[in-house]
Order: sequence, then structure tokens, then C-alpha cells
Amino acid sequence: MNAKFYKKKKISKIFFFIFCIIIFYGVYLYIKIHQLIHGKVWDFPNSIYTRIINLEPGNIYSQEEVLNILKNTMYRKVDHVMSSGEYSVKGNVIELIRRSFNFPDLKEEECDIKLFFKENILKKIINVKNGHNFLFMRLEPKLIAMLNTPKKEKRIFLPRNKFPEILVKTLISIEDKHFYEHHGIYLSSIVRAFLANITAGHVIQGGSTLTQQLIKNLFLTNERSILRKINEIYMALILDYFYEKDRILELYLNEVYLGQDGDEQIRGFPLASIYYFGRPINELTLDQYALLVGMVKGASLYNPWNHPISALKRRNLVLLLLYNQKYITKDVYLNLSHKPLNIQPKSNIFSHYPHFIHLVSEEFQKNIKHSVNTFSGIKIFTTLDSISQNALEKAVQIEVSILKKQKKLKNLEVATIVIDKFTGEVQALMGSANPKVNHYNYILHTRREIGSLSNMITYLTALSQPNKYHLNTWISNSPIFIKLNNGKSWVPTNNQFYYNRKIMLLDSFIYSMNNSTENISIDIGLKKLVDHWLRLGIDKHQMTTISPLSLGDMNLTPIEIAQVFQIIANNGHKKSLISIKSVFFDRNKIFYHTTPQLKDIESPEASYLILYAMQKAFNHGSVQFLGNKFKNFSLAGKIGTTKNFANNWFIGIDGKQVVIIWMGQDNNKSNNSFDNSGAIQIYKRYLQYKSPTPLVLIPPKNINIFYVDKLGRLSCKKDDQHNQILPIWNLKNKQNNNSNEEFPCYIIKKKKNILSWWKSLF
Repeated sequence: MNAKFYKKKKISKIFFFIFCIIIFYGVYLYIKIHQLIHGKVWDFPNSIYTRIINLEPGNIYSQEEVLNILKNTMYRKVDHVMSSGEYSVKGNVIELIRRSFNFPDLKEEECDIKLFFKENILKKIINVKNGHNFLFMRLEPKLIAMLNTPKKEKRIFLPRNKFPEILVKTLISIEDKHFYEHHGIYLSSIVRAFLANITAGHVIQGGSTLTQQLIKNLFLTNERSILRKINEIYMALILDYFYEKDRILELYLNEVYLGQDGDEQIRGFPLASIYYFGRPINELTLDQYALLVGMVKGASLYNPWNHPISALKRRNLVLLLLYNQKYITKDVYLNLSHKPLNIQPKSNIFSHYPHFIHLVSEEFQKNIKHSVNTFSGIKIFTTLDSISQNALEKAVQIEVSILKKQKKLKNLEVATIVIDKFTGEVQALMGSANPKVNHYNYILHTRREIGSLSNMITYLTALSQPNKYHLNTWISNSPIFIKLNNGKSWVPTNNQFYYNRKIMLLDSFIYSMNNSTENISIDIGLKKLVDHWLRLGIDKHQMTTISPLSLGDMNLTPIEIAQVFQIIANNGHKKSLISIKSVFFDRNKIFYHTTPQLKDIESPEASYLILYAMQKAFNHGSVQFLGNKFKNFSLAGKIGTTKNFANNWFIGIDGKQVVIIWMGQDNNKSNNSFDNSGAIQIYKRYLQYKSPTPLVLIPPKNINIFYVDKLGRLSCKKDDQHNQILPIWNLKNKQNNNSNEEFPCYIIKKKKNILSWWKSLF
């Protein structure tokens, strides 16, 4: 009797010990679950966005450009708008339901808006709901990249209440019909899976609920074993007991594995929606939800890019199950099951702007003193303008293809950058002719001779001395011989070997006369030229000490050239080039905001005169054909070539943008193909896709307008001889460089207003 008693007592102790172990292990598992779910469940990738589009009446955006913006951000064209992300076009009116978005300063909800255009100018913005006029509205930016993905997992988080109910119902009906009834596990499914595994002799079925799947994804491995299954069941019971069903669903919807992008996993329905359909999860249709839910069973097996037939069959099976469960009618099932997958091409997932992203990363490192990869979950709002970028890519792709075919060039390269001349914002950038293949960034890292581009700084230096140089100043154009440091002689030659004794400064600029330009540089002196380049921000180590400095023996990067011409185009005011507008942590806490300072580098008068000369060159020089094509926009531009024809440059300026284009061979070899078939053709094509803004030059206060004759003589009045307009930086008591006579007049009389008339009486 005692033996039986002690045996029972021993067994009781063993069971009690096992029970205690189970309880303590359960406490351990609870702590593990609690720490993760109440802490930071995921580390998120860093998201990079394009610029925010601001629309207001009188805006420079045309109706066609706004439509391109909507298409680029994956708005869907419909006959009648009903939900966010849709737009319709009726004549000169665009109606759209703008998506909700967490802008840097505040969150804006979706809004039904009508945009009214007249002659391709935005005239009015109306809130359809209340009929009020908007003086200003914003369109959400486009997500263009996700960087530094922790654990090689990409995701976009959404709270439970932001998921469409139709998606949730579809998921539950297919994956876990008893989700709201069971306590984390469903016994009949487990028993069924257990019997199947016993019969097979190894694990072939899981029988997992959504809760179990979540536990496996968050805490366990994909190993198929009895021990792992026991852990999964125990943790599922704990999770279900301590947390609400909606919280479990929220975690699952954002965690589930739905495909692969290279070596990175696509996690959660919100990101999968962007990847496969290019739109937010709340804008999909039932057949699209069915495809995503069907992929839960096997994201690789039913991947619509790699296995479209299997994906289609799986989607239709999901639709059939929905019909069998009375969620949809037979007509809806038949209609949806006959639809194609309608997924976007894999190349359209995110816009491939590797060179712009490279610029963003370098700017981030420079200003924040840390690599962007040391952070996670930040949002970077950039300056990239999708209209300009798309236009630039099309222009480069078409023209490079044509030039390669015509000139039989294999290793032709291009680097282009588009900036806002007022703000210094980089709006478009291509660091090579084919950024998807060649990731080397010529914009930032390649220094090439700038050639005759440097002439403009020579003339700028000259025109900064109004007591000596004006646009009507006569310059020697005779051949000169320059002895170099190596003992050899260098003789500049004019285009087409045209020479005459003297030439007017403006004509020398327009027609790129090398001899007269070199004569100006010699007269100015090397020191003044170097000082001027240094003032424009060029590093002194790039300066050369030989005389042909004015003709471009310097090697500069395209982005350095862009900064120089931003100053000139902005009336001498410098705004440092930027690609980042602001950086935010999660929950829109500001981390960094760009506030570039305005610096006065050049005189407004000298900058104005150079822009005026560039306008004339655009209409009368070697690019006259382009000036004729866009004559209503008064554009400014100049070609730059090097002596060995290895590099071809073009600078184009309109009322808003400065475009820098470099073209050359990767091996930097000489090539005689860079005439009008070079960089200027890219600019021409760019303007066809991105309509320019008229360049209206407003003379600064010390610039006065005269009429000039063929001999450069000035007059205040227009007559048969003095029939060409010419701006002059006029200084009181200063004399004309052409003669000992003072300017015939140095102030153009302006109309007096009533106030000035009243003052004149006293």
C-alpha cells in the first residue's frame, strides 16, 4: 500500500514538475511575444519620394502635364470618379479624387477636386463636395525607392482600419474560416494534418490558422518538425488569449510573405499591392484581392510574373471558393474569372533612378554626417520632378539610339541634369546613357574638358567691368600665337577659319570666335579669370595656369557646371544645388529640412547681359534651328565643344529650368560626330516632351536699352540705321569704349505716375 502511495506521489510530482515547466515556459513565451508586439515589431526600410506637386490657379502646369502626373502616380482613368486614385477628363476639366497622404507638415484626407484649364493654363480649382474654390492644393508624391531593408524584408505598414473589408473577408474565407471562433488553433485542422503526416511518414501538411502562420513568421523558422509545431500551437494560444483578433489581423496583414524582389522579400498586402498593381491596397478590385490572397498559399509557386498561368488558376480558384461560400454571385464569379491578371510589368515596380538616388545618398551623408543606411523607417522627400525626369529619359534614349546608329558609336555616354534656376533643386538627372545597365554616375564622378563653355565666364568677367567692356565693344579678331610652357606654340582658330580685324563683343559671343575670345582673356588677365571661376565655386585645384584657360582646358563635372549656370540664370544669386527637401522619422517627426541660403555671387547686370547674349546665340548662332522651332519661348543656350571633339556640351535655359547635357565616349577618345547631332538634339527632344517656360529677361536698374547700328554706335531712338536693341550697363560719367563721347543717354525715361507728378509740383 505504501509502495502504491509513493508511486502515485512520485507520478504526481512528475506531472506537477512538467506542469510547472509548461507554465514557466508559457510565461517565457508570453514575455517574448509581449516584448516584440509592444516594442518595435519591424524595422522599416527608408522610403524615398519625388517632389510634392503644388497646384494653384495660374500654375505653369498644362492640362497634359497634370494628366501625365496622374498617370505617373498610377491614378486610374474612369468615366465617373467614385473612389480615391481615380480621375476623369471632360474637355478642359479634370476631376479626380486625390488620395489621402501624410505630407511633411500635416495629413490631408482624400478629396474630390475639379481642375479647370483654359489655353493649357490652370484657371480654377474647385472642391466638388462644397463648391469652394481652392487657392492651393497638393498632389501626393510618388514612392521611387526603398533603401536599407532590414533582414532583406520590405513592407509598408497600414493599421487594421485602413485595410478594405473585402480583402479581410476574402483572406479569412480562404485561409481561416473560423478565425473569429477559435482560440488561436483549430483542432479539426490539426487532427487532419496530423493524420496526413502520420500516413506519409513525414510532415506534409500544417493545418495552421492565421494566428499560427503569424507566430511562425514572427518567431519561428520554416523548419517542418514536431517540436516547432508544438511551439507554434502554444504561442498561438497565448497570442490569441492576450490580444484582440483585430490586432492579430493587423500584424498578419502587414507580415505575410507575398513574393520576392531580387534578394529582398515582399512582406504584407500594402507593399504587394504596389508591386503587382502599382496602386494602394484600398484601390484594388475583387479579382486583384483574390490574386493576392491566393499567393498566401505559395508566393513563389503562384507568382504572377514568373508563373502567370498558375497564378491565374489559383486566383480563379479563390473566386470559385468565394462563390461557393455565397460571398459573390455566379455572374460576378464568371465575369471576374475571365479577366486577365492585369499586373504591372516588373520593371515598373519602382522608378529606376539609381543616379538620382546616389545623389540623394551623398547629400544625406554630407549634411547629416551619417550614411542613410544607418537609419531605418525614415521618409526622404526629394526634389525629383517626374515630368522632367520622364521627358529627359525619353529624349536621351531616342537620341542616343539614333546617334549610335548613324555614327556607329558603341561606347557613347551621356550625363544630363535639370535644375530649378531659382531654388537650385535638382529636378531630373541621368548619370549615364543607360542607368539600368551602367550604374557609374558621370554627373558626379566624371571630369571632362569643358571646352568653349568656359567662354561664357570669360565674357562674364569682361562684362563685369562696365567701364571697359559692353556688348558693342569692338574686339580684335586677328590670329594670335601663344607660346606654351613646354616650348610649343598654340594658335587658336575660328569656326570655318573666319577672320576679320575686329568684331563686336556680342557677335564674338554669338558665333564663338576663338581668336577674339582669347584676345579678351589676355586683356583681362589670367588672375582675374581664375578669381572669377573661384568666386563661382570652382575648386582652385581645377584651375590651369596656361593661357588657353578661356577655351576650356579645365576638367569639371556636369554638376559643377550646373551650379555655375544656376548662378548666372538666377541673376547672379546662388542657391546651392539640392536633391533633398526634408527628412522625417515615422509619425512625421521632422529630422532634417533643407533651407538653402541665397548668396550674391555675380552682379545682376553682368548676369543679365550674358543671358541676353545667350538668347541671341540661341536665335542666331549655331543653334538657330532650335531657336526657330521654339521662337515663342525666347530660350537661351550655348554649345560647348573641346579642341579634340572628345566632349560635347550644351546649356539650355528657359524661364524656370537650367539643363546641362554632356556627351562623349566612355574612353574619352576624339570624335567628330558632335555637331548638331550631339547634345543639342537631346535638348531639342527634351523640350518636345517637357514644354518650356518662356524666358523673360527683366533689365536690372542699371541696365538701359539702346538702339545700335552696324558699327556699334548707340542711340536712344530707333531709326533706319539704329534698328537693333542692345542693353548697356550704363554708368554715370563713364565713357563709351568706342569713342571719347559719352553715351547719348543713360536713363530711359519712364512714365510718371500720379504720385511723382504731385511731388514735382513742390
